[in-house]
Amino acid sequence: MAERKSLAAKVTYRETGEADRAQVRALQEAVYDGSIAALCDAMIFGSEETLSLVAELDGQVIGQILLAPVSGPERALALAPHAVLPAWRDMQIGTELVRHALKLARHRGWRSVFVFGQPDYYRRFGFRSRTADCADVTWQGPRFLALELEEGALAAWSGPLDYPESYLAVALSVRR
Repeated sequence: MAERKSLAAKVTYRETGEADRAQVRALQEAVYDGSIAALCDAMIFGSEETLSLVAELDGQVIGQILLAPVSGPERALALAPHAVLPAWRDMQIGTELVRHALKLARHRGWRSVFVFGQPDYYRRFGFRSRTADCADVTWQGPRFLALELEEGALAAWSGPLDYPESYLAVALSVRR
């Protein structure tokens, strides 16, 4: 098992580029479906600012993560989708994608990240449900988590969290 997990260290984690477009779309179609793939493609390669990273091994994109800006707290992002091809799961590739994405977000001056996902998975990165309690969203609950990339980023904020329509379409489809 250690050999499988050490594979994550051999993977290249980098920002998504135009040359990755076909492979990222194929990955999204394999993990989710064509409609989500089309929405992700429009977000990643559209005019809206996003952070998108891929996990690449031997020239093949085997994972991808997307973070999109949300309105509400200053410099906040939402994380979704986060996908790894089935053959490459349980090898820490998804974990490394999240770590690299959060590091890049911090480096670029983003202050917080929200996610709707598995609490046990996202807690390892510091996400907490109670940190997201300040956001007024219809999906509030134990699976809605937040992470402050900058200490105190959400401490004095509360209110509605507004997602871009294109992001909501992806996020709501992924969580079904």
